Amino acid sequence: MAEKTTVSLVVSDIDNTIADKFASWGNSLDKAMDKLAQLYGRDRADLEQDMLAHVPESMKHISGPYIGKDLRSDVALTPSMKPTSPEMEAKLEKIFHEWDKDKSKAELYTGVAATINKIKSQGAKFVLYTDSRESVCIPRLAKMGITADMIDGLYVLPDLKDGEVIHKPVKGAAQELRDSLGDKLVVLEPKTNKPNPKNMKRILDDMGVKDPSTTVMVGDNIRSDGTAAITLGMNYAWQKGGTIIDEATLRCYKTFCQDPNYKLTTEEHLAQLNDTNRPTHILENFTEMTKNFRFTSQEKALEEKAKSGTKTVSPVIAKKLLETKQR
Repeated sequence: MAEKTTVSLVVSDIDNTIADKFASWGNSLDKAMDKLAQLYGRDRADLEQDMLAHVPESMKHISGPYIGKDLRSDVALTPSMKPTSPEMEAKLEKIFHEWDKDKSKAELYTGVAATINKIKSQGAKFVLYTDSRESVCIPRLAKMGITADMIDGLYVLPDLKDGEVIHKPVKGAAQELRDSLGDKLVVLEPKTNKPNPKNMKRILDDMGVKDPSTTVMVGDNIRSDGTAAITLGMNYAWQKGGTIIDEATLRCYKTFCQDPNYKLTTEEHLAQLNDTNRPTHILENFTEMTKNFRFTSQEKALEEKAKSGTKTVSPVIAKKLLETKQR
């Protein structure tokens, strides 16, 4: 068994790292499209192209899929999909309701909560860092059961209106989480999406890190999550499991995502691989953090490093990446 890397800080992405995001979007949309095609008595492929043809030009700059973020709006923008009777309108509302319920699911991957608790109980710090907007991220974390005592920091992008930062209201458990986080909630500068070494450096500084090699960034996106970490001398654990996509999600992605820079599958992530973002560790799922790392306080991590000297990255990682590419 390979020797574990000692770390005092874990910085983690959220979507497709500790919880699914893509499959919730893809499976909910896939089911909804089948139901819509049946409701309108149309071929699904024809219906999909009709919806895509009515995506506003103002929306075509966004990263990610053009259809399926707000299905009600997508349908409303497509003239041929206007309901022709109260009965049809009621059936349409039922489809929207079921789609929204399925899409809004937010659950931690199996074993994630226990892994976070282990990280914390052994003296290390745990931070969440995402490109999601505050008003989107907070409700999702609340649904997942994330509480303020589980994390040492949450770094999110701001909500904007007319170019100005705003704080959108959230309700219920989301508001309770926002309140309980207090200063742990950090809203970053607008348009500073990953990879952003300045944001990562801020996290290290806020957490009092003296040696980046005693920290790790874990995430599914090799370019976005890995680049800043490697640049700063951190470890980077690639959560490969978050890049394994089911057929329904891939089907919707290929149909509705017109942005060539938006990466989803394992192969697409590996295509971004180079020496600036090469993972130091590969995880089949988040719980493998405990197999690859030993968690401790920063003081103890520095003491251990001083005694053992600098350790080079195992060539086994390069071999694993090559094997993954060839599959």
